[in-house]
Amino acid sequence: MGNIPIPILIDVGELGWSLYLSAYARWCKQYGRAIRLIITMPGRECLYKNLIDTIMIVSDDFYKSFDVESQNRFTLFGVSGKGLKAYFNNFLSDNYCISDEILFDCNDWRIPFKNQMIFAAYPYEKEIKGKREILIFPRIRTHTQFCARNLPKAFYIKLITVLCDIFKDRIIRTMGTLNGAYNITEVKESNYINFIGKTSDIQDVIDRCQVATVAIGSQSAPLKLMLIQSTPTFMIGHEKTRHIHTENWKQTKVDFCEISNYAQFNFDQCINQIVTFVGGCL
Repeated sequence: MGNIPIPILIDVGELGWSLYLSAYARWCKQYGRAIRLIITMPGRECLYKNLIDTIMIVSDDFYKSFDVESQNRFTLFGVSGKGLKAYFNNFLSDNYCISDEILFDCNDWRIPFKNQMIFAAYPYEKEIKGKREILIFPRIRTHTQFCARNLPKAFYIKLITVLCDIFKDRIIRTMGTLNGAYNITEVKESNYINFIGKTSDIQDVIDRCQVATVAIGSQSAPLKLMLIQSTPTFMIGHEKTRHIHTENWKQTKVDFCEISNYAQFNFDQCINQIVTFVGGCL
């Protein structure tokens, strides 16, 4: 009788859904069902450190085979769960199989793993000291399915300028990747730091929370991560209840500017709401 293959996890979808997988891995470890192996995207290792025995990064072939900019929930646009499983099964030995718990074709963000999740702050690795900071995540997505949810660059420029002027004792720092955020060089204020493209992985973002007064941005995975780290957070988007209640797993202080049109909304009204929120977090 052959050995029963060991279930593993695959994490190649949206970062926000990686937080679900990480919480599931934590639940498995706590209840004696520890996951032995996960295959994930580079930079996400910190989400599974001390939770999963072996963390592997997708091979170069993955980038040749799929459009990684098309990440959607646990999978990629145009790629079925069956197809994604078949791809990874080609590289797995007979000792492993992809866990049936992964719902690659899941269309509802409330379904994954049901009640089998434990959300907790991720540990810091590098100590950061210094002035308190206001973190801004001017995130953009280029895929046609998501680009309509990009806030205008002009909004972030105005927001940063206002925050620099009002909160002169705080550093205003933008964070994100070069291909996933606006590289805002237009603001020349002395207390503004453009940090786009200067973080090497998600751990750098987590570590920055040690000096963060508040985090600001459109509804997205980096802001969910801020909430998990108990950093007061202000979000802008179209799903208020989801992000301030359902997915605010640590009940972190949060406020939300609800908009229906990401391209056209009242900049001044939103910025005034942000200023009030930041002032209440000082």
